[in-house]
Amino acid sequence: MASAAAWMLLSAALPACAVEVMQVFRTERFTRGNVNLRKIQEIDDAAWIWIDGGKWTAKERPMARFRRDFTGCGDTLRIDVSGDARFVLLLDGKVIARGPHKGFVEHWYYQTYDITGLGTEPHRMEAVVFDLGSAGPFSIPTSGKCGFALKASGKYDTMLTTGKADWLASEVRGLEFGGITDPETMTGFENVVHGTGFLDQECRNWRKCAVVGAPVKDDEYGVSRKLWALFPTERFDQISVLKSPGAVKASQFAYDETNICYTAADGKREWTAKFDAMVRGGAPVTVPPKTKIRFLWDMGDYYCGYPVLRTCGGKGARIRWAWAESLYNAEIVGDIHANRGNRNEFVGKVNRRSMYDTFLCDGRSGATFTTPWWKSGRWIELSVETAGEPVTLEKMTIEESRYPMECEAKFECDDPSIPAILDMCVRGMQNCLHETFMDCPYFEQQMYPGDTRVEMLVLRTMFSDPRPIRHGIGIFDYARRNNGLVPMNFPCRSVQDSSTYSMCWVMMLGDYALWNGPDEFLRARIPGMRQTLSAIGMYRDGDGLLADLPGWSFLDWVPEWDMYGNAPDGRRGKSALNNLLYVAALKSAAAAERSLGDLDMAECWSCRAERLAKAVVARFWSEERGMLADTSAKDRFSEHAQCIALLNGVLPADKADRAFKGLIGAKDLARTTVYFSHYLFETFLKFGRADLVLKRFDLWRGFVADGMKTPIEAPGWRGRSECHAWGTHPMYHLLTGVAGIKPAADGFSRVRIAPDSGGLEFIRAQCPTPKGAVEVDLRFGAGEVSGTATLPEGLTGEFVWKGKTTKLEEGVNKL
Repeated sequence: MASAAAWMLLSAALPACAVEVMQVFRTERFTRGNVNLRKIQEIDDAAWIWIDGGKWTAKERPMARFRRDFTGCGDTLRIDVSGDARFVLLLDGKVIARGPHKGFVEHWYYQTYDITGLGTEPHRMEAVVFDLGSAGPFSIPTSGKCGFALKASGKYDTMLTTGKADWLASEVRGLEFGGITDPETMTGFENVVHGTGFLDQECRNWRKCAVVGAPVKDDEYGVSRKLWALFPTERFDQISVLKSPGAVKASQFAYDETNICYTAADGKREWTAKFDAMVRGGAPVTVPPKTKIRFLWDMGDYYCGYPVLRTCGGKGARIRWAWAESLYNAEIVGDIHANRGNRNEFVGKVNRRSMYDTFLCDGRSGATFTTPWWKSGRWIELSVETAGEPVTLEKMTIEESRYPMECEAKFECDDPSIPAILDMCVRGMQNCLHETFMDCPYFEQQMYPGDTRVEMLVLRTMFSDPRPIRHGIGIFDYARRNNGLVPMNFPCRSVQDSSTYSMCWVMMLGDYALWNGPDEFLRARIPGMRQTLSAIGMYRDGDGLLADLPGWSFLDWVPEWDMYGNAPDGRRGKSALNNLLYVAALKSAAAAERSLGDLDMAECWSCRAERLAKAVVARFWSEERGMLADTSAKDRFSEHAQCIALLNGVLPADKADRAFKGLIGAKDLARTTVYFSHYLFETFLKFGRADLVLKRFDLWRGFVADGMKTPIEAPGWRGRSECHAWGTHPMYHLLTGVAGIKPAADGFSRVRIAPDSGGLEFIRAQCPTPKGAVEVDLRFGAGEVSGTATLPEGLTGEFVWKGKTTKLEEGVNKL
């Protein structure tokens, strides 16, 4: 199976010739099975190699370049390739792949490529392999033992397969690591690059490689090889596109001086115009000797990418490339996170926080600097300090890196504020979807089940590719702890525990059954799901309620709660919200079991959910307030408790009506912030109040008005991250709630379209499904709806309006 999209990304890197590189996919495996016990895949026949006797200085991390010359034999070359911790694969000097896709030692990934057009010409395959260790992002695990493995097909086997072919290797020098440039981040240290970039370095000390991991041998006694457990990736490679967006806005005669605010005069300097022309692909800029200068590049949008800087001359010069999500007001008033103002503005602002890399020029011509891992932000501040020679900046771009996700969804209406909100959602999701989902690209680059569950729902309405979703669900399951909990953050070198986020992981499985279907992937997740639910259930007390849960019981960044995001009594004691979330997880588990035909287990989880729901109501219902309290003392109330209860049918009808009235009318409730507003909006839509959802979009309208291009983590004191994917859920609610397009049966085998216009006059929407796009074109007025609903081939369903149901067939349905 191959992807034309992946081929376009890879072959674009090669010179204009007949050679083409296409990513292909081996059959996915959903269980450990006989990995490292028997030869079950082609790459098991390859050895893991490393440079024999390689040595690096104390400031360096292990980094080696491997090379193997070979001659084409006219056949297609298929390769499986992996490395630890990271590799960059080159063919004839051009980058064709980066990897491996993130996993962990017990579930390590390899990628597969078909290379055609090699003819009978000589070629060179190379790989730069490195371990960033503690100087890299927390989200890049490693075995602590570097290695490289490549398996080649057919006649190329003896020419290229590691352990069979005579690969040579050399240390890569000139890359050191400085200090942490932003103390709140977990995404790495400063890269200090000497001379030319590490990918273009000319290595000299070539020597043979040592085998650090022998090929897999069949072991009938069940003794596993204690090395990388290899699985074929299910994900596409990241895009790799050179871009120079936006414009240079200002320049100053400074290098690393802090708290010098940018002024309007800085935007009018001659140097500003010169640097702007250079960034846009114009004339190179030469900085004179013994000069300090820097310029501010506004890319106009949020990007993740590798820096690419080509220089000439300038021996002894140093260049600092800094990435910033936003600029800060020069005068700090109160919390630092509230001092960013309009993100489009630079006058009166400083680059208060950034992550940066430093390039040290050695005077040569055509030196191209880059880094082994990407960074992110909207603003780039490039600072130059020359020594006794001038340095010429010839080219400056970013190499954008993210998952190849382009939005397939559409939503149009008569509210002119909606398009900008949708653009923000799409860009936020794109920048938080890479080899894994991630909470944010700047600070952590990690998957958290609570964040990821929301992101997966959003992605389903944007994009028809289920590969990232299978990986996101699976990797948590594969990494399950011995206490039954899935990791709170993964992949990561430092893993946290969370009972509430383990519940969110279980909820992903009910979502998967409904949206993607009861397939073998879901079946393989059920044993782990059962263990997680049973393990959490051990913390029930004599009343049947969960108490004193292990780990971090995060719910939301609510200012009135504690500084850790725990619900009242959620850190220690008995919390209504923790118990309600467990009800939601049990119901989701029942849905997953039912989809696979195990009605007995579905009934088991449903009965537990019903018993727990009754216990919650008995303990936390306040007859006086007509709502569920957060605490046993019934002294604190929140939107959170009402919406989880209402979404999951915890309350009988009379109490549900009172709780919803309290939800929309009580003035003293703790309010949901960006993340948990997802569940609040689901509740509003369940009760037919899309108007309330559209009103609460005022928070996102405020983001747009402040010049943000992606949604932030939370307002106020927790608004650290400028790009946080859990804030992209307005896209989901517009398509599934306002337009009303949702699966009506497992695997999206049927569709239910039940629009809730919320006062809008027209809606035109398109939502991807496993069978193709569902489209609606609707107009509303005087309590009526008219228009069309178009279903793809093989999909049927129903249209619901004010209690009336109309059957829908594939093709165009007039309403």
